Amino acid sequence: MNVYKTRPEEILYKIISRENFEEDTLRKYPWYQTNDRGKEVHFAVCPACDNPIQIIGLYRLPRNLERPYGKHLWRSIPQLAEDNPEARENCPYFKPRQHRKTDRRTSIKGTPLKILRLLIIQFDRVCYLLEKHTGIVFSRNLLRKMLQTYRSEEGYLYTGATLMNVPWIFAYMADSQSLFGQRVGGNHELVEAIRRHVPAADIDGDGRVVPRAFPDGEKRYFSLNVCFIHHRQRRNGMDGALVETMKMIVSTEADGKVREIHRETLTFDHQHFRNLINLPDGKGRRRLELVELAREILGDLCGLQ
Repeated sequence: MNVYKTRPEEILYKIISRENFEEDTLRKYPWYQTNDRGKEVHFAVCPACDNPIQIIGLYRLPRNLERPYGKHLWRSIPQLAEDNPEARENCPYFKPRQHRKTDRRTSIKGTPLKILRLLIIQFDRVCYLLEKHTGIVFSRNLLRKMLQTYRSEEGYLYTGATLMNVPWIFAYMADSQSLFGQRVGGNHELVEAIRRHVPAADIDGDGRVVPRAFPDGEKRYFSLNVCFIHHRQRRNGMDGALVETMKMIVSTEADGKVREIHRETLTFDHQHFRNLINLPDGKGRRRLELVELAREILGDLCGLQ
């Protein structure tokens, strides 16, 4: 892996480099230690599963490597992090795999609890990021439905969920939702697909999906739904950088048959999410009414009522 954090309770993480690591740890114990052979070794915490990792090549790179990387350990590091086998097995940096959408962790303790709290406290930024990545502005009513579905599906327990992919897994767990009345003007390809394949629908001046006005004055029924499927994880390059994707599918229904009209692959931008939640207080516009909405629906699960 190419990222680390210094404590399990932290949310923010950094790219592994000598400069970052020295600045964060000041070369102190428990991050700097001496092993049984008298060699200096360096430890940190995996941002995705909170297990201890060892930083390899911080000062001397192994042959054929261009930069240092993190490697999971199979043991606890006293005063740093406890070994959690279940969390490690589900970690995308340890074992990237295809998670079934129904796969769930056995307990809310640990990472799931942190995911819930992060989703609530940063929900307005989660929504902002989804808007930027999908071109869809979800209404408050639709966000309420998505939060309720996320809760009923126990999306925070999904084995593919981490503190790094909170916005996308929130959408992934929201099931199929209607786009009627939603603003889709930010996604030009989707707008064209709707106009081409859903004759009863139109896009108004604000970019909202509305019924088309026909000469006879009648408004014809149409269905238009969005869902997110095929969450995938893989490691990229020698340093094990994580790449996550999912597909956004928009479909309509006619004569009892569902027909896909638009498909695109969304690549998770972990760095963008990290930058948003790292903004200092007072910088960046917050929509605290959305935070309160998330708190209303999910707060009792994690002590944030």
